[in-house]
This record gives sequence, structure tokens and C-alpha cells, in this order.
Amino acid sequence: MEEKDAKVGHLKKISVRLEAGMHAETMDLTREPVSCDFIYGTGMQGLSPFEFELADKMAGDILTVHLRGEEIPRFFEHLFIPQLTILEGVSAFYLRVRVVGVSEPDQREIIKAMAEAAACGDSCCGH
Repeated sequence: MEEKDAKVGHLKKISVRLEAGMHAETMDLTREPVSCDFIYGTGMQGLSPFEFELADKMAGDILTVHLRGEEIPRFFEHLFIPQLTILEGVSAFYLRVRVVGVSEPDQREIIKAMAEAAACGDSCCGH
């Protein structure tokens, strides 16, 4: 259930749309936004750098991060987003993240996210 004015925080279900481009103004590396839902804060090593960037954001917030392709696995850690693996070969790009929703997950979603993160260990295994 969506929460009005809810902020990204521990064990919330976060829905984002990701786009990538060679320039901050032009998202030309992804054909269309990549949608992703995850439970915030379930990584074995704590928050991923991606999750740190999202801390206290709300639905509608947008952030842009400059990354090198080789940083993708470390940036997302346990959060596997298969559509972005193609960018691992790109020297540098901008990632635009739009927070679409923040809600309370049900208990099964939390348990599943924790189990997947545990299976990944220190980095994502591509579950």
C-alpha cells in the first residue's frame, strides 16, 4: 500500500525507474526506463551505495549519478538489475533515478529479499 509522503527508509518497498545516458541531460543509453522494485536495507553488508543515494527521498524525487561501467556491481551490490549489465562495458555514463513509489511491503517480500541478499554474499550473484 502506497504511503502518502513516505520517505525511502529501512525495510520499505521502493519502486524506481532507471535511465542511462552519455550526458546528464540525454538518456540515450537505455531505450526506455527500466523499472525496478526492491526492499530497502536488506543487504548483508548494509546499504549499497545506490541505497545511500536514495536515503530519505520521496516518490517523485529524481537524482542523477555519474558512474563508470565497472562500478555497476559495487554500486548496486545485492540488487541485481539485469537490464543494466550491458552498461558495464561503458567507460562512463549518467544514471537518472526516479523514485516512483515508497510503500510498506508484506512480510513475505521482506523475507524473500533477505534470502536473495544472503545468497549473494558480498556482491550480487544474479539471482
